[in-house]
Amino acid sequence: MVAFLLLGACAQQTSTLKPVVQASSLAPLGACKESSWRPEAPPPTASARESMVLLAVQEWFRFGRQTIDFTRAGEPKLEILGVQETGAPQRINDYWKSVDQPKLTGLDTEVPWSAAFISWDIESAGVPRDLFCPDARHTIYVERMVLRERRPGAAFVPRPVAERAPRVGDLLCSARDGGGTTLQNLNRGPGHCDIVVDVQPGKVHAIGGNVHDSVTRSVFPLDARGFLSPIAARPFFTVIENRLP
Repeated sequence: MVAFLLLGACAQQTSTLKPVVQASSLAPLGACKESSWRPEAPPPTASARESMVLLAVQEWFRFGRQTIDFTRAGEPKLEILGVQETGAPQRINDYWKSVDQPKLTGLDTEVPWSAAFISWDIESAGVPRDLFCPDARHTIYVERMVLRERRPGAAFVPRPVAERAPRVGDLLCSARDGGGTTLQNLNRGPGHCDIVVDVQPGKVHAIGGNVHDSVTRSVFPLDARGFLSPIAARPFFTVIENRLP
């Protein structure tokens, strides 16, 4: 696989441009469905926000600490190659179970599992479905976050990239494959989200699934104010504020 196709199955490029779907043409989402799936273990801490971060780091270590640096000029650099999806099929099956897809594993390499990873992480941190509705597509759970924000007690608040400097526990979400998803056009297109695990001067570290076919720590550039710098490899459309305690 060419190294710069960083999202693996989650980033297959379309060969022709497609019209951008407009959110106004879509039917409303139904209620979040109940599930019989339960996390394999209690959250690692009493803080759901901290648990999200610890679980992401735990899985990153499990997959061999794969790391990609997006802060340098030119193509993103793969600094550490970790365990690939076909080398951990049952662990990826655990992620799929959290979105009620128990038959899928890491051997189903053409099916993106990055949203299943995020869903597994947030549910395993003890976040109830009233605050986060798991989904196999990132842009659908982001849309539900926008809807949930309209009611009191929202745990996740999607913010414009220019209005929120990433903090540990936040989610960084981008559109992909020309889907055209934005906060103004939540069209349920293809996307990707990572969980922020560290913020340093000039860079933010975030962990996500199915990045170069593994659980990967990505390093993204920040500007002098601490906001995300635009990069072609990840057209970010929102920083999701994590309000969990």
